[in-house]
Amino acid sequence: MQEPFHFSAPARLVDFMRQADRPGLINLAAGVPGFDALPLDALREATNEAFATDGAALFAYHHPEGDHELRALLAENLVLRGVADARADRLILTSGCSQALHGMLSILVRPGDTVACEAPAYYGLLELIAAAGARVLPIPQAGLHGPHSAGIDLDAAAELLPRWKPKCLVVCTSLSNPSGATLSESGRIRLVEICRSAGVRLIEDDIYSELLDAGAPKPCRAFDDGSTVSFVTSFSKTVSPGLRVGYCIPGTPELHDAFAAHKTQQDIHSGVLTEAVLRRFIARGALAPHLAWLRERNLRRRTLALDTIRRAFPAAAGMEAPAGGYMLWVELPKGIEVCDIRERAQKAGVVFAAGNVFFADGSGGGFVRLNCAKVSEAELVRGLELLGGIVGEIVRS
Repeated sequence: MQEPFHFSAPARLVDFMRQADRPGLINLAAGVPGFDALPLDALREATNEAFATDGAALFAYHHPEGDHELRALLAENLVLRGVADARADRLILTSGCSQALHGMLSILVRPGDTVACEAPAYYGLLELIAAAGARVLPIPQAGLHGPHSAGIDLDAAAELLPRWKPKCLVVCTSLSNPSGATLSESGRIRLVEICRSAGVRLIEDDIYSELLDAGAPKPCRAFDDGSTVSFVTSFSKTVSPGLRVGYCIPGTPELHDAFAAHKTQQDIHSGVLTEAVLRRFIARGALAPHLAWLRERNLRRRTLALDTIRRAFPAAAGMEAPAGGYMLWVELPKGIEVCDIRERAQKAGVVFAAGNVFFADGSGGGFVRLNCAKVSEAELVRGLELLGGIVGEIVRS
């Protein structure tokens, strides 16, 4: 039986971000999009419009919850996704998704409390949980070692949550980082019911949903009134990480007020200029065509990477094609660990995300996460060929 445990985060986000633009490397590690994925022309036009219409207000204080008109646009989009009660006054804009996650953990969790999350989980989330002084309750993903990961194991969640009563459960429901798993609609409904019955707040990380090839599905928040589900997301993976615009729907009025007060203590409010630019970008209709183009780009990159892995890696390597996004979760041949290939890969000029950093207990050394979006297509193929060659040499030795 899995029990909560105290842990030290196996990775630091700052180290990944410092590595993101290191020259001379084929970077398959940090989960960031490439420069060519950014809608520069549309962002330039949105910026010019913001300067022309908002003027000095772009450089003054504004509302702690963020740009009113942008929040209204975001609420309208959520209504279209099935969140019927979404309203601007229930949204709080943040500096990316990480601040939204940090804010929710800050108002819910105290040292010694338990936080549940899926395993594997985003290493930045594990760092936040560890920094809060909380114990972690990892809940495995179903089918992680099989042909397809279906997302968090709902049977395990139904057993573990009532037993250990964590303060919250954090789940990336679409294209979970790193596994690429997407929870089905029926699974989302059941997960909400499990959390509601156990009295556990569900924090839904929706950051990758718009990258699904089929478009963003109904989030868990569509099956709740906010009494059980909190919702966090950002535009870092879709429009621009540099804008640093995300948002949170904390849930109840009490949680909303607590989150707003905590955030105001941190930074008064998020970036006025970037919020206005994103508002203009969305209002002028630039988001939908950009997302359609971006999904096609990601699909082309994933297909290229999968074909290269099948050709260059030993046949015993395991992988699956996720339903969208730009990251691949690859299981190394049995008996090979990340530590066996990391140093050789770095000497060859290739870096990747080691699987163990996504598990609170440091397991997962038999996996790697590969980003298909940052480097050029030629570099992507070259990097995967080099990595596959290294793995093949170890298999044959």
